[in-house]
Amino acid sequence: MKNLIKHWPQLLATSLFAVGLIILYCIIFYSLGILPLGGKKAPSFVLVLILQYLMVKKIFKTDAAHFLKIFLFQYIYILFVAILSSMVLYYFYVSEIGLGVLNEYIQFSVSELQQYKSVIIEHEGIEYYKMLLNGINGIDAGSIAKDDLTQKIVLAFLPNLLMSLYFKKN
Repeated sequence: MKNLIKHWPQLLATSLFAVGLIILYCIIFYSLGILPLGGKKAPSFVLVLILQYLMVKKIFKTDAAHFLKIFLFQYIYILFVAILSSMVLYYFYVSEIGLGVLNEYIQFSVSELQQYKSVIIEHEGIEYYKMLLNGINGIDAGSIAKDDLTQKIVLAFLPNLLMSLYFKKN
């Protein structure tokens, strides 16, 4: 727990920097005509992992610690990033600009789904198609924020585990 308190400013600064990079990633993708939603949003997690590795390497290279302390430290970082990024996403997608991006994404997804309508109905049935269509139309700021929060927390488990094993005290 001393490491957490001792490195609190660095933990918070790295989390804010990660969220800033995620925002920059989304802005760059959008300026290139790519909507940073769906599968295009997930690669931003790589930025989070790179910063996580660099932070853990810097802190625990000199302050060797038990595996569980390193694991907890990393999950606190991931929680900070997940909470901050989901809040930013939520407030962006309830804004006027964000609603425009979201509507554009929904329209694109529905038109793409329409292209494969006959194949989906043939293989999966009409109910499955309707479920997909309702799912797409049900996307809103809250669902995007919730998805971002849960994805970051779940996806972080294995990298946290591996980094904790790598940097643990021998």
